[in-house]
Amino acid sequence: MTRAPAELRLVADRAAKALAAAGVPAAGDGVAVAVSGGADSLALLHALRALAGPRGWRLAVVTVDHGLRPGSAADAAFVADHAKAIGLPARVRTLAPADLDQHRKAGPEGAARAARYGALWPAADELGCRWLATGHTLDDQAETVLLQLLRGAGPDGLAGMAVRGGRLLRPLLGARRAETRACCAAIGLEWREDPTNAGDGPLRNRVRQRLLPLLEELRPGATRALARTAALAADERDWLDQLVAATLAATLAGGVDGQAPSDPPWATLPDGAPTTRGAGPARLDAGPARLDAQALAALPVALARRVVRAAARQAGRPVPDAAATDRILGLPAD
Repeated sequence: MTRAPAELRLVADRAAKALAAAGVPAAGDGVAVAVSGGADSLALLHALRALAGPRGWRLAVVTVDHGLRPGSAADAAFVADHAKAIGLPARVRTLAPADLDQHRKAGPEGAARAARYGALWPAADELGCRWLATGHTLDDQAETVLLQLLRGAGPDGLAGMAVRGGRLLRPLLGARRAETRACCAAIGLEWREDPTNAGDGPLRNRVRQRLLPLLEELRPGATRALARTAALAADERDWLDQLVAATLAATLAGGVDGQAPSDPPWATLPDGAPTTRGAGPARLDAGPARLDAQALAALPVALARRVVRAAARQAGRPVPDAAATDRILGLPAD
């Protein structure tokens, strides 16, 4: 049997280590690989193919035609043909304008992303796959950290993307974009280039084309350093999550000391920005998660912010942004 090229083995090794650390997938699990036709996702597909047999994973391919540019249908057809050529089942999903319109508030990039995942998950389910894997790389992680910095994000934002987020897997966060291209070249794959990635419009494009190269010029290794920042922030977040969960449970119960005040002013987490309702203590729009405002006010502000966001997630509500979180913390406690 011909040994796999070193470039493919390198990418597969990075994916294997990332997934082993995440503890998934298990033997027998199905993994739907989101393939755009670009080098990153194709390298991911072939890396997972190299890993799947010994580990008992079932692979399938899913791709989405956004319909936003000429050639997108041809890219989707290219992916479907490639999946067929290597013996994997595939699903092609084509988005309609209405699929994007319902997410317009998120902006063009956000709308495309939300619509894409809205199509990918049902396709993965149809294929009997528990997991969906995407080809995000270390370079994407570095770009994400820079974008979060420019938005004024806190430590959680700087944690960037995780290898595992729910059912979503990003096995190549330890691989460089240059490595995925070298992998494809080594196995004779001609990938597709999305011309919109070369444009100067979206901020991520400008970060990719201008800012990161400049940082690498000023400080060689800057891309890896930014990805390292994300890993450190993620470790801090994971450690703090235990403290936040315990504090949230106590605060929801009526105070961090476990003693419920006789007449607590409740702060109820909203869908959007907080509002003042009626006479008496300030309240937010009605909802299922109620926090004791006195207990919240007694917490260090950094912990209180995390508790508010954790309460929103626990209640299945939208997580308040930084401004809304601080307004919640500013509610009167008596």
